Amino acid sequence: MTASVAPVGSSLEVYWHLTSLDASARLVAAQQLATTVEASVAAHTASVSNTDKTEKTESDSIVVQLQHLFGDDAAYALKRLVRGLASSRDGARLGFTLALAQVLHVLALPEGTGSAMSLDDAVALIDHLNPVLGAGKGQEERESYFANIFGMHAIVQSGLLTASQTTPSQISRLVKSLLTCANAKSYLSLACYNVLLQIAVTGVEAKSEWLESVITDVAAAGMGVEGVWFAIALQETMRTQGFKFDWKTVFKGTWDKPNSILHIAHKTRLVNVLKETTTTSPKLHPIFPVIISHIFESSNPTLTLQDFWTHMIDEPLFNSTHDRKFIGFLVFQKCLEAASASTSKHDVGVLFSKSFLRCLINSLGKGDDAVLFKIAKATAKQISTISSSSREIGLQVVFQLIGKHGHQRFDSITHTKTVESIVGSLNETEVESYVKYLTDMVIHGGAEGLNKEEAATVKSMASTRMWALDQLHSLLKAPKIPKSEGWIQKVLRFLCVHSLFVVEKSGETVQAIEGGDLGSSVREYCRGRFFAGLAEVNGISLMGPNDKKLPAGVMLNGEYWAHDLIQFILELDGTGLGAKKNSNGNAPTVRAVHSLEARSLEARNMAVKEIASFRTHVLALQKVKDARPAVAAASPAKSAVTVTDETANLIAQYKSFELLFLHVLLQVYTEPVDAVNILNELKSCSDLVFTDNQPPVSATPTTPTAAGSKKRKAEAVKEVEENEDEQHNPIDVIVDILLSFLAKPSALFRGVVENVFRVFCPVMTASGLELIFDILKAKSGVAGAQELFEQEGENDDDDGDDDVEEIDGANGEDDDEDSDEDESSEDSESDQEEDEEEVDAFRNKLTAALGGMIVDGAAEEDETEPAATEDADDALGDDDMEAFDDKLAEIFRERKKLKVEKRDTKQQVLHFKLRAVDLLEIFIKKQPTNPLVLHLLVPSLQIILESGDGEDSRELYAKMTHLVKTKLATIREYPRLESVEQGCLLLKEIHELAATKAPSMPFVSLASSLSLVVVRAIAHAFPDAVVATHRSVAPAVSVASTPKQKSKKQKKAAEKEEAPVKTVGASPVAEVYCETVREFLSKKKSKLQPSLFLDLCNRHAAIGLQVLPAIALAISAGEVEKGFKVIQGFNIMAACLQKLPVKETAAHEETLSQFQTAFCAALISVTKVNEEKGVTVGRIRELNKPVVAIAKRLKKSHTDDPSSSGAALFAETRKAIENGANSPEELAALGGILAAL
Repeated sequence: MTASVAPVGSSLEVYWHLTSLDASARLVAAQQLATTVEASVAAHTASVSNTDKTEKTESDSIVVQLQHLFGDDAAYALKRLVRGLASSRDGARLGFTLALAQVLHVLALPEGTGSAMSLDDAVALIDHLNPVLGAGKGQEERESYFANIFGMHAIVQSGLLTASQTTPSQISRLVKSLLTCANAKSYLSLACYNVLLQIAVTGVEAKSEWLESVITDVAAAGMGVEGVWFAIALQETMRTQGFKFDWKTVFKGTWDKPNSILHIAHKTRLVNVLKETTTTSPKLHPIFPVIISHIFESSNPTLTLQDFWTHMIDEPLFNSTHDRKFIGFLVFQKCLEAASASTSKHDVGVLFSKSFLRCLINSLGKGDDAVLFKIAKATAKQISTISSSSREIGLQVVFQLIGKHGHQRFDSITHTKTVESIVGSLNETEVESYVKYLTDMVIHGGAEGLNKEEAATVKSMASTRMWALDQLHSLLKAPKIPKSEGWIQKVLRFLCVHSLFVVEKSGETVQAIEGGDLGSSVREYCRGRFFAGLAEVNGISLMGPNDKKLPAGVMLNGEYWAHDLIQFILELDGTGLGAKKNSNGNAPTVRAVHSLEARSLEARNMAVKEIASFRTHVLALQKVKDARPAVAAASPAKSAVTVTDETANLIAQYKSFELLFLHVLLQVYTEPVDAVNILNELKSCSDLVFTDNQPPVSATPTTPTAAGSKKRKAEAVKEVEENEDEQHNPIDVIVDILLSFLAKPSALFRGVVENVFRVFCPVMTASGLELIFDILKAKSGVAGAQELFEQEGENDDDDGDDDVEEIDGANGEDDDEDSDEDESSEDSESDQEEDEEEVDAFRNKLTAALGGMIVDGAAEEDETEPAATEDADDALGDDDMEAFDDKLAEIFRERKKLKVEKRDTKQQVLHFKLRAVDLLEIFIKKQPTNPLVLHLLVPSLQIILESGDGEDSRELYAKMTHLVKTKLATIREYPRLESVEQGCLLLKEIHELAATKAPSMPFVSLASSLSLVVVRAIAHAFPDAVVATHRSVAPAVSVASTPKQKSKKQKKAAEKEEAPVKTVGASPVAEVYCETVREFLSKKKSKLQPSLFLDLCNRHAAIGLQVLPAIALAISAGEVEKGFKVIQGFNIMAACLQKLPVKETAAHEETLSQFQTAFCAALISVTKVNEEKGVTVGRIRELNKPVVAIAKRLKKSHTDDPSSSGAALFAETRKAIENGANSPEELAALGGILAAL
């Protein structure tokens, strides 16, 4: 028989595609090859007689035999596919295995009368073409083994096992071959048993008789890891398909429960087996997915999750080596994934065992230094992802991570956001469960599952409660958590009752603390969380009916959260005298932490009445607002819109005072003395406000509000008459009270103050804003604290009006320039004096502790002292030295405490000022068109000046600078001005401040931006104030003065020609800039920068054009003494002309003509070298660029007639410059200028 010949045609390309890394390409190629082989076999069968097909001898090789049976093409395909199994190139092994399985399938079940491929033939072919013995090198040996395994895998996939020609002995040979490979190399064992399992599963599905022999052969080979996996996986398959098999005949007593390998009775043996899975590969062994599938998917599992995890994973793996811990993490990930996908409920908490959580926390806490950090991080990420998406297990996981075996601050110590992300994904029902968990932790003082002994020894009850309180606050703060009125109310009321009261008897809504009391430290912490939580809630907007967003800080019924808390407090402790007596047996008994005295009770009751009065007024005003047409008809002088706006403003003012009273009323239970004083001030202030602002409802005598308002007005008027000299604007009093709230380091009052301040922004006064600036102008550091805070303490016993007078007197404006200049130096001197006083005090204490042994520097230099000092040292015994050490330690502790207090005081002053800046920002945002916005400009610049140098006020400087840049300087609307004179006066003040005190370029830029704000306001209110005026007689500052200057320089001809020309006068705004630019150019000490004028030219080129003649006149008159100032002046003129659009040339023709005259005169005066004034040849060269630009732009305004006045003036100027040049060097420097003219 001749050798096989390769088939002709495109079939050779199929083998190339079988090696592709693309699975779809391999599949197509395998199907194409199978089709080709099938066709070739059919053709071979038809062409050869039956006698020829069966002719074969035992001496023939298997390849020759296959050629007889199926033809050359089929034999070549089989030969090449089997040999290709040994190739490790790309996807060759996978592609050739797939193709071999399909070809064997075609040959095993041929159509027609052709011969069938037997299992022995297939095994023999593989052994023949890929012999293992004598394979040579290690690489070749490995490839031969893998070729055999993949070949037998292809045999199983081909269907030969269930073919009619297959016998049990043939299958037994296949099984023995696989077991031989498995025993040959340990790394082949898993792959071989995988094929064996497929053989057994095929037998189960086909219910073959040879199945028992296969199982027996595998069991006889040994029950190692792969053997146990084989048995467990096969038992699961049999159980799933309902196949009955007696495993006792196979194991014969080696297992207690042979029909169920996965049983707790085999715990010890299974643990040893699972431990061995870590010795071969870091990948998860397939035995684990089988076990996990049995636990989570079986209807009646023989091994529970509790038994599996506790006895086989947690203790054996997580208390062992790193590689076993690694496998343990992988098993945990599989279990958590299966639990989230399972339809039946499982206790996921079992997975978060003690050893696992300890290993997870330690690995994450150590960071990259930990061996298992990467797998631990991946596990934490999976916990977060699955728990956030699974409603069933999310809350369970949270309880475990922060519970008995976890850590309350899990996120903090692991540097992750696992708990935070899971909690953020909870729905409203789950959040309520979490709130219940946290409140129970506070009540009982420990996590769920801890007994009293464990709670006392493992975790401090105080720290546990503080952590739970902090978590309750975090729920209110977290933006991702869905907010609902139900759980928010529970949290606030819980924090309220346990921060302000001691619960002596539990009730339906209030529980007593286990153990009797929280303790002072925990209660103080609870109080802080309560007020911080209330501050957060005041900024939360709930979703009302029809998914409509409600205003921030109100409940679904429209009431403030603080009002709900006050009602809750009154229900608990209506009398305010301690334990409440209630006929209801289920009512709780509470006792206020701070018992209220008579004065406090009186103030509390007064506040409650005032709040009720405000609410009555709001209801009545709301009725008036709803009846807008009727009110408009009754008041024909006012439109309905005006009446509605006034009513809405009054409603907002009443609700603002209600908000203030409510929050101060809560302080009665924590700081009774201060709260009572503030309540009295609020009462007086509200009387003033609502006396001056008579509400519209007073026009309706039928409403109760009208009568109440008349009575309130009569009482207030009587009080005003009695204290006429002490009367203040009520808005100023409100601002003063709000500022006193801001002085408290409380986020709650900060939010309340900002909300109330927004309401009263429309009626703000200049004196009210001055009070805010008085705070900002106060000194920094400890000196500022004495000025801001101690003064308030001294005046606590006085009434509110006296306090306002003290603030005005202490912080009034000082017009003395010397005091302004020396203020920063005074601050530094005071700080130095304080430091010196501290050093002196420390030295005195140290001297007293040393008992006179310390010596001054002068004494140390005295040569006679050392002997005395040595005697003193010898006199100290051990006891004296110990006492001496104690005294020194005490002194240094006191010194450290003083430093901390000083630092805190500085921070308090700084934060007070920063919060005051926030009020200014609110005012600018709410009232951009208010004339008082312009009153903020100069004081803001002054604050920036004063805070720029001090270290303690660096943050204030940054915030004020940001306020000016982003808020004041960028106002899109225009503040109203009363007159042009007012705007020009403000503009002069800004320029003067920049010219005399600007410390740097950024400050001048700020002054320039604020100047433009004033310019825009003037242009909007008075458009004519920014337009040049046409005059028949030139003013003193006009270009008519230029000929006089020229006459002094022997330019009488030019004076005669220019004198009769009509001139253009600068606008009032331009006049201010003209005066400023003259000062900038002429004064040596001026701190202005060209940016002040360049910004004007960039934004308002027409106004800048009016300023240019003043620059030119100042230069021509010789007022500019420095050469570099001359260059700056010409640069300003060039920049302004470049910004002026060419199409507007005709509109400014007269102004340009006037400027050209002044420009030429200035040019003639500066083109002569004058060393005394700094006009050198180098300076003249620098003039070329701006002069050329100016000349080109001016030529565009000339007429086409060469004899026009502009062209003639340039010609005369050119001639004068050429005649004035004293040397060829000067002419060379003037080349560009002469060419441009």
